Amino acid sequence: MPRAGPDPKSRNTYSLATVRLDIVLPERTDADGLYSLIGGSDRRDVCANLIWDGPDSIIDVLNWMEKSQTNAYRDWGFHWVIRDRSGDISATEGSAIGAIGTRPRDEPGRADVGYWLGKPYWGQGIMSEALEAVLDLGFTELDYYKMEAEVFTQNTRGRRLVERAGMTQEGTIRHAYRKYGEWVDAAMYAVLYEEWSPPR
Repeated sequence: MPRAGPDPKSRNTYSLATVRLDIVLPERTDADGLYSLIGGSDRRDVCANLIWDGPDSIIDVLNWMEKSQTNAYRDWGFHWVIRDRSGDISATEGSAIGAIGTRPRDEPGRADVGYWLGKPYWGQGIMSEALEAVLDLGFTELDYYKMEAEVFTQNTRGRRLVERAGMTQEGTIRHAYRKYGEWVDAAMYAVLYEEWSPPR
């Protein structure tokens, strides 16, 4: 049987735990903290390497949360917040410090993955931990055959991140997006089911 991905009508019931993180559905109490990380004074830095320019108000965060909790896979994908389980990373145990999600592509069994992390938590291997967990979920539970990521070519840290996770660059789309008024190229990365090695 071909690997065709989740039931298009299914909703996200998955949660993940890594060494330091809980990757779970967002809750209303996460909204203020998430907005302060991606919509506050660090917004431009956090969003500089995202296709999205960030939320214009906390209402945008609340709308994202509601869709993540209620929408079917075919319409929204599956999205989670990244929590510091131990309190060793952030000031508050259990606080949401970023987000990660996976969405269907045109062909069943293909999906992409996207993510962001609050600037105070950069450089600690957090997103590597979260990304590997979601890739593993995709291949072990979500019936994916191929998982993809777009990374702006100038984002060298982001490219190293997906390469460490086992993704291979398949090509480059020149002038893929306009970001802050400038055209940027996007490197296309992917990993196939038979190439995947679970995290140690």
